[in-house]
Amino acid sequence: MLKRALFFSTPLCLSLRNNQMIVHTREAPDMQKRIAIEDIGFVVLEHQQTSGPV
Repeated sequence: MLKRALFFSTPLCLSLRNNQMIVHTREAPDMQKRIAIEDIGFVVLEHQQTSGPV
């Protein structure tokens, strides 16, 4: 199966819920993108302000 490579170059908040990675920005926390964990091959975080839940 082909896995996805995720590249984040902007400041984001990342979290996990129900075996899904949830990605949202601090400016618009209600707009979320959900990605199934089993579909992810690797993740590259380029921006230093990318964080987890606070």
